[in-house]
Amino acid sequence: MPRFFFETSLTEIMPGQEICLPDAVFHHAVRVRRLKSGDACTLFDGHGNACRVTLVGIEKRQAFARVESHLPPTPLLSFPVTLALATTAAERMDWALQKGTELGAAAFLPFYSEHCNTRLNDARQERRSEHWQAVIVSACEQCGQNRLPRLSPPQTFDTLLKTTANDASALRFFLDASAHSSLPDALRNARMLSPPPKQAFLMIGPEGGFTSDEIRAAHAAGWQAVRLGSRILRAETAAVAAITLVQAAFGDLA
Repeated sequence: MPRFFFETSLTEIMPGQEICLPDAVFHHAVRVRRLKSGDACTLFDGHGNACRVTLVGIEKRQAFARVESHLPPTPLLSFPVTLALATTAAERMDWALQKGTELGAAAFLPFYSEHCNTRLNDARQERRSEHWQAVIVSACEQCGQNRLPRLSPPQTFDTLLKTTANDASALRFFLDASAHSSLPDALRNARMLSPPPKQAFLMIGPEGGFTSDEIRAAHAAGWQAVRLGSRILRAETAAVAAITLVQAAFGDLA
């Protein structure tokens, strides 16, 4: 059944009520998916709420739907995983956000590091953030996720370390091909911790890797360096491999 993101909260909309679809949903449902009056689809609001609706009227520039029933609310993630991603070329960043969303990332923290080749001025940063948000929404529509992962504006490396330093119950791993520990070994050790960790941060650096100063700063902030194996992976591939391993150990792939 087609799924569409509905920006307004669905909690106040009752079964039997008719609603006007927002412009973006109208375009996607009618112009792109070619739905017709009488067709059913699902709306979700990004906060875990979703409902089944039936299109009851399609006009030239708008469409109306009748709410049939609410779906059970999606619970909060039992083990949130946040992906901190160094900004990369547009298509690679899009791919990492899309696949990270499909694999259940709770949040994304784009950041700039010394070896980043992609840095944005304020105007471009705002447009790129809007584009990234659209990528996340589209991935949620496809994969059945009713909660949108949080997306932060791009930040500096130092700011990233400060904003992720408050929770003592979180695992913090950054990928470094020269690290002594592998991520699977680090996760096995983490499973024996008492009390157990409650969330994880994964930091994926740029194609050129982290500088020695950045590595020292990350260690000082409580991050652990880990490697994924003997092969050097592209940043977007490393992001998918890393979140898959963490989700398999602690999250909803376990």
